[in-house]
Amino acid sequence: MSEGFISVREASERFGYSGAHIRELLASKKIEGQKFANIWMVDVASLERYRAAMERLGKRKHGLRSKAGDHV
Repeated sequence: MSEGFISVREASERFGYSGAHIRELLASKKIEGQKFANIWMVDVASLERYRAAMERLGKRKHGLRSKAGDHV
């Protein structure tokens, strides 16, 4: 396989997302990947960028906001 690509299963194990979620990210083009025969391969750098962006967003990624009195 190509350098920098891992299977959906390996991506799930390595990054902690379900396989279904990773396939949704691929379908919505939020991460990059390629299909080899019938198997989706995930671009590792793309998934790392996605995870970093989600970590930066924190609770905001779910549309949640902290309460006025909540200070970290």
